[in-house]
Formats: sequence, C-alpha cells, structure tokens
Amino acid sequence: HESRRIDNQLRGRAGRQGDPGSTKFFLSLEDNLLRIFGGDRVAGLMNAFRVEEDMPIESQMLTRSLEGAQKKVETFYYDTRKQVFEYDEVMNNQRRAIYAERRRVLEGLDLKEQVLQYAEKTMDEIVDAYVNPELPPEEWDIPNLVGKVKEFVYLLKDVTPQDMEDMTVSEMKIFLHEEVRKAYDIKENEVDQIRPGLMREAERFFILQQIDTLWREHLQTMDALRESIGLRGYGQKDPLIEYKQEGYEMFLEMMIDIRRNVVYSLFQFQPQGQTQAV
Repeated sequence: HESRRIDNQLRGRAGRQGDPGSTKFFLSLEDNLLRIFGGDRVAGLMNAFRVEEDMPIESQMLTRSLEGAQKKVETFYYDTRKQVFEYDEVMNNQRRAIYAERRRVLEGLDLKEQVLQYAEKTMDEIVDAYVNPELPPEEWDIPNLVGKVKEFVYLLKDVTPQDMEDMTVSEMKIFLHEEVRKAYDIKENEVDQIRPGLMREAERFFILQQIDTLWREHLQTMDALRESIGLRGYGQKDPLIEYKQEGYEMFLEMMIDIRRNVVYSLFQFQPQGQTQAV
C-alpha cells in the first residue's frame, strides 16, 4: 500500500496478536506505486532477460525501492494535509473572532456602549472617506461628508457644513462623536416611550441579525476565493499568502459592514406607535 501504516495494520490483522510470524506482500509492476516510482525500469529489465510475467521477483533492492516510494508518497500527503490545515486555519481564526463578538452580544446585558462605539467608528470612516488631510481645507468635501452622516443618522439633520468649516480632521471626528451620542440618547428615549427596555432588545436583535447574515455571505465568498486562488500560482505568487491577505481584507470589510448596518438599522428603527421625524 502507499502508506506503511496501513501495511502494518494488515500485518497485525493477518495473525493473532502476540504470536510470532512473518508477512509477505505481492505487488504488480503495474501497481500505481511501482509504476510512478521506477516500475518501468524493472519491467524493462524483465523484458530484456525474457523473464516470465508470472515469475515472482524477490530483491532487497526492490524492497528498498518500494520503501523509498512509500516515504515519498507519505511526504507528499503530509505536505498536502499541512497545506489544507493552513488554509483551514485562516477560516478558524476568523471564526473564533466572529464567534467571540457574537458571544459578547449574547452575554451582554447593556449593549448601548458597543453600539455607540460602532457609531463613532462609522463617523470616523465617513470623515476619512471625504477628507484628505494632505489637501488644503478648501478642497475638503465637507457638504458630501455631512450628507453621508445624515444618511446614517437622520437625527443629525441640523448639522450643517458650516459647523465643520474651521475644524481639523481630529476636531471633526470628536464633534461627530458627541453629536451621534446625543442623537442616540434621543432615539433611545423615543423608543423606550413605547416600552421601557425596548431599545436594549433592538440592539441585541440587530447586531445578531447582521453578524449571522453577513457571516454566512462571507463563508460563501471565502469558499469561492479558495477555489480560484490556485490560479495565482501561474503569476508567480504564493496562493496561500494571497488567500490569507485577501481573506483578511474581506473579513475587515465584513466587520465594517456589520457596524454600519447596525448603526443605520437602529437609527431607522420605528416600533409600532412611533413615526419618523421628517
């Protein structure tokens, strides 16, 4: 067999345990193991010496050649398993991270601070997307920045570009952090007027919903990436390194989408009996 371990198992099953004995294996020169690792040369010698096809061949050299072939096959399968493990380890690391996040939500009694951190990070990302610190302030796209903020948090409808004209990037982020916290307090009061504690339930529901939905989509995307990543080898790139890098970037994008969707959903949350301000 290709594996010496299986040969040893066959030896153990052929006789009673503990009894002395010997084993003998018969292989054909057309067997895959011998054919790949030198069986053709032996077959050529047999033809040259006109040896009958059914004549058994016993040789220490042939035995050593067979053992060497088994070692090569075992090494090949070991490398294959190792590579599969390294690919799986990428997903295992991501799985541990997302499950830890989900566990914090399930065990958390008050998720308000977590949602506020989501909101602050979202505000930071909006500022970074529309403001380039390397450009002069006159070229900063403040109007579109304010418009994007209002898309996520409609309660910030009173914020204007003029409020942020003379601010640095850091001051903009601090300003938006304060405003989004005020807006969330207003939203919480509105929702809890319908039923006390309803906002806490909504926080848990929307976070878990987004984690579960986007994680399932991420798994499908990672499967597709793994199936196609082998082609990178033709471009003189290590497929495993490419898989790790792209998988990490895709995971970060998923976490960003989770944060943004949770923030948007909670500010748009309109329980029965409440109407959205226009």
